[in-house]
Amino acid sequence: MKRAEILTGLWLLMFLIYGKECMSQIQNKVCDTIPYELVHNKIIIPVTINGVKTKYIVDTGGKTGTMYDIALEMQANAAGYTRISDVNGQGQNYQEAYVSNVSIGNSYQIKLLKTMVLPKDPFFTDLGVAGILGGDAFSQSVVTFDSRYRIMVINYPYRPEKLKLTDGVPLLDETEYHSFITVKQEEQTMKILFDTGAEGFLLYSIQDYNRLADISDIKETNHAHGIVSAGLAGLGNPVEIKKLNIPSIRIMDKEFTNIGCTTSVMNETIIGVDLLKYGKVIIDYMRKRFFFLPFEKGKTDMGGAPVLWNVSILPRNERFEITTIWDSMKDQVSFGDQVININGTSLSNCPMSQIAIEEIMNAIPGDTGYIIIKKDNQERKIEIKKER
Repeated sequence: MKRAEILTGLWLLMFLIYGKECMSQIQNKVCDTIPYELVHNKIIIPVTINGVKTKYIVDTGGKTGTMYDIALEMQANAAGYTRISDVNGQGQNYQEAYVSNVSIGNSYQIKLLKTMVLPKDPFFTDLGVAGILGGDAFSQSVVTFDSRYRIMVINYPYRPEKLKLTDGVPLLDETEYHSFITVKQEEQTMKILFDTGAEGFLLYSIQDYNRLADISDIKETNHAHGIVSAGLAGLGNPVEIKKLNIPSIRIMDKEFTNIGCTTSVMNETIIGVDLLKYGKVIIDYMRKRFFFLPFEKGKTDMGGAPVLWNVSILPRNERFEITTIWDSMKDQVSFGDQVININGTSLSNCPMSQIAIEEIMNAIPGDTGYIIIKKDNQERKIEIKKER
């Protein structure tokens, strides 16, 4: 009893000495579970900033960014400029600002967070989000992604129970909160970025392809000319795109085989959000460690080259245009051709939205459909196909 009284007295003394500072540290011992939505392959969570309740995309490959009008509502304070490159390799300067009183989940709170100030983006607007939360937003935490329950778990300051530091691999980027790790492709090592903001399983850097094509068993199965995707800086310039089949990639102790992917102009190869289908990912930002806990042991066959439509269509120049052309279509359509109808759906009243076009394309039954293009005041119906 005497020992308990002494401990109680010490606690009261510490409280009187340290007051709010001590209580603040206790509140920051966090284990918070946050359900997320998966909408158009984007992880979306609720966030409150300076009293403004909104949602963000969780993007482990990017920096935090907020659309201008919402940043104003959050009473953001200017903080200079930064330059980044997007998925198309386009560099652009963005104003930065500080936002205060950031609440992610019930317990994880950030007093001050730097955010890029982004122009209004139809993609963000369609998803109902303010922008993206990069790894910088989680720099003082351990984040677990568990796709089986569609939850994120934020721990501070400790890792989840029974998880040892040696169970993970180092994050390679010491200066930024990006999830770069080393993986094995056959007998070669390569640096990849785990990016929850990227769709699919693998987006292969053309630089890695040029470096490894002659010393590995990579197979090129198809070829295209066009835009990889819409990035933060908008649509990039058309480039050569290769469709590849990668024999093997090993992420820690898990081997994936027969992996289909397309190339990108980015400097690094990306493992996208689909990794979460195959295991739990834990990122210890404070100690710079990455953990992958597969749901199933042994090799996983990824099914080879992806099946894609042999043209891609995106909003461009205030209309809908052909933005990627695979080889089977190169004699039938041209980059920039206007598309006015997709498989019977007129685009005359369609919003200028990437998501709207994706939904129309995804609704085409089977592996064939058609588009109607308008060129020189002439309309032409053209069959399109899904192909590897």
